[in-house]
Amino acid sequence: MGQGKSEGRSIDLQIVSNDNGERFSFTDFYRRERPRLMRFFTRQLGNPADADEFSQETLARFVRTAPHPALGSPRAYLTRIATNLLRDHAERGSTRLARQSTQLEDGYHAISTDDPHRDLHSRQELARWTAILQQLPARTLEIFLLNRLEGCSYRQIASDLGVPHWVVQKHMLKAIKLITHHRSADDD
Repeated sequence: MGQGKSEGRSIDLQIVSNDNGERFSFTDFYRRERPRLMRFFTRQLGNPADADEFSQETLARFVRTAPHPALGSPRAYLTRIATNLLRDHAERGSTRLARQSTQLEDGYHAISTDDPHRDLHSRQELARWTAILQQLPARTLEIFLLNRLEGCSYRQIASDLGVPHWVVQKHMLKAIKLITHHRSADDD
């Protein structure tokens, strides 16, 4: 499916919306929907480069997985793909972040008293990250700490707090976005 070359000719997927019977090419659909996806992902991820990558992936998945050229609502189907992609990213992102993080064992102190410069730097970093995390709404911080410090799974947190699983994912995505933003600012 999608655009391709066949014996020197361009092939463009034709999409028919069952909502109104409108027929249009994927190229037209792409031109119409890509800006909306870019706005959605930029708002969610806070990074235009990531938004571009996610928009491209959403449209590629649409072409690969569209069950039939005649969709009930191609735009709704595309939105569902984008939402699922964002959810998958949140789950993978939290796993990636967990791998990058180091766990402190009981009895181990993060601040060394052997080197006063290192001690000062460690205290400043701890204060900085504490202030960053305190920017999160109380519920988001609670969910983030349950996951990161207590080691609770998303499903366990959802069950304990009596909220749907997607709510936990949403709060974790918000926390991960904040942390990622501050980490990327450190890299600059």
